[in-house]
Formats: sequence, structure tokens, C-alpha cells
Amino acid sequence: MASVPEQIVRRGGISRTVFVISLVVVAVAAGLGGYFTNAFLNPGTPTLQLSGAGSSLVYPLLSQWTSNYYGLHPNVQINYQSVGSGAGVTDFQNKVVDFAGTDAAPVPSTNPNVTLTIPETIGAVTLAYNIPNVPTGLHLNENVTAEIFNGTITQWNDPAIMALNNGLNLPSNTITTVHRSDSSGTTFIFEGYLLKSAFWFASQSKSWPSKAGGNSITGLQNTGVANQVSNTPNSIGYVEVAYALQNSMNVAYVQNKDRSSFVKPTLANITAAVSSADPSTLPTGGLKDWSTVSLLLEPGANSYPIVSFTYIIVYQQLNVRPLMTLDKAKALVGFLWYIVHDGQAAGASLNYATLPGSIVTIDETSIKSITYNGQNLPT
Repeated sequence: MASVPEQIVRRGGISRTVFVISLVVVAVAAGLGGYFTNAFLNPGTPTLQLSGAGSSLVYPLLSQWTSNYYGLHPNVQINYQSVGSGAGVTDFQNKVVDFAGTDAAPVPSTNPNVTLTIPETIGAVTLAYNIPNVPTGLHLNENVTAEIFNGTITQWNDPAIMALNNGLNLPSNTITTVHRSDSSGTTFIFEGYLLKSAFWFASQSKSWPSKAGGNSITGLQNTGVANQVSNTPNSIGYVEVAYALQNSMNVAYVQNKDRSSFVKPTLANITAAVSSADPSTLPTGGLKDWSTVSLLLEPGANSYPIVSFTYIIVYQQLNVRPLMTLDKAKALVGFLWYIVHDGQAAGASLNYATLPGSIVTIDETSIKSITYNGQNLPT
């Protein structure tokens, strides 16, 4: 893992440096400080190096996983680059990295080599906002959110917003929306939510639609969107919950499916959405098509509406990856096994929901099917 950068962070900015330091504090509080000390402050000379790239949504948790795993196995160093789901999948398909993280599961036929899709955790996308003198209490639903992001609603005191926010003193200021500039799994999840509304015009994609109207600016990855919202009064953007909470951002309460309440993106409410999902609708293995799986607007009074699995993709036959060795293949399988078992406990402090037992069972079968030159690998 790369060492902690030493540059000074400008005031009001949100950088990966600050985020890594925050993770260290969380780890110490959770009794994992030794893992972070080994990984970040005294990395030594690992004998095996694995590489991954992709989702920034899962980056906070993957950073903790790789650090913790290094503490358990100091001969294995795992370098995960937060480049966005689209770029990560491209790197994986070009065999530049050993695995990729993505919030938009690929269609199996899009890759010539046999690829396993392994759900790794469950995250949530928040609507983070910066409205002067409105620190808490903003209520939104999919219809109003779609009209904000398509440019139909342009002021915070628009009647459609006010109808959801009785008693909240919203200004007449012009809304600035913030969206991702890169190919993004977070965008894919958020557009899936917007498609629950008849007011959204574009198909679900990892790229933001060019025809979206309104006053908008962009940010690179979740960190960039969080920075833009924090530094732009009267703005709203979509970011993964860990980024919003770690940086004390204001987040909207989002109306649930049956319209009975507005739900905050807490760990309990994210977990409630997962618990409400019908397991019979899920694929039965890592070789199946996970691209149509959705946890958006699940039923339940406390189910947070913008929730999704996020995935690791890996070759079933690891020898197709150049420079892969048997020892590296064993290390990668060991890391995947750790993620879906002991690693799940690390998610709670960052508001990632634990995988249900039924998904862990599917993941176990997928991981056990990974080979190197036809040889099964120990888990």
C-alpha cells in the first residue's frame, strides 16, 4: 500500500490524506491500530504484491481490509487504487490489475475470460447538501431529486421541495448540482434510483448524461464530489455514505417506498433495506449475471432507499493474468476469503452493511472455484 502523503491539505478541502488518517483513528478505536501501524507507518518489504483498482465507493472499506490483512499476513501487500468503477473494470479487462472493484456488476458476456462477480459489501449513496442555515432536516424523494438533477427544479424554495419540507425555511437561492466527472459505479447506483421516477430521462449508466440541465458542476470520484459540495453554497451531490459521515456533511432524509417516512442513511437503515430484499431473486453464483440486481427502494418503514451491493471481480482461472504466480494466486484467494468472512466486521464503523449469510455462502462457492493452472487453491 502506498505511504501516507505528506502534503498539507488546503482549508475546507477533503483529501485522501485526511481520509486515511480518519481510518487510522477508527482502527485504533476498534482495536485494530496495530494493523494500520504495520501497513502505513512501517510497511517493510512484502514478498508478494497484489494489485486492484476501481470503485471509490468501497475505497474506505477496502483500504481498511488491505491494511488489516497486511497486519495478519505481513508478506502480502495489496495496493488498491481508487480510480472509479469504469476505469477499474477497464484495467482488469486489460489484465493490468489482479482484481477490480465495481458498483456496477458487469454482464458476463462482456469479458472473454471467465470472470467471477463476488459481492463484497453493501453500501449506500447519500444526497449530501450545503444550504446555508439549513444544517439538518432536508427531506427528498426520487421524484423531486430527479427534477433537481434534470434541471427542472432550480431553486431551493420550489413548491415541490417545500411540499416535502413543512416548516423548513428554505431559501430562494439557485441550486447547484454536483455529479461525477469519471465513469462511476456511484453514478450507476444513483441513476438507478432516479429511474424509479418518471421524471428521469436517461438510461442507467456509469457516466452522467450530457443532456442533464440545470446549474451543475463536477467532481472526480467520491472525494471530488464531496469537496465540491462542501465548498459550494446551495449545492447538492451524491456521495457514498462513509465520505459524507467522515466529513460531517449534511445529508437528506430520503422518502421510503411506501411513503410512510423519510429515512436517514444510518447503518441500521441500510441493513434494513438488505433484510427486506427477496433472496430468491438473487443469482446463485459468481458466474451468473449480477448486473440486474437492485436493492433500491426496498420495502420497509426503515429501509434506506439508495442501497447497493458492491463487487469484486476476479478471473476464475488466475493464470490468465500476466505475472501471476501460484503464491500470488494463493494470497489473492486468501484475501477474498478474509473479505467475505472476518473482514465483514470492519464495515460497521464506516456504515457498510454486513453481507447476509446467503450471500456469503454464494461467495464461498465462487472463491473455492478459483484455480491456478487447473490447481485448486486453499482458502
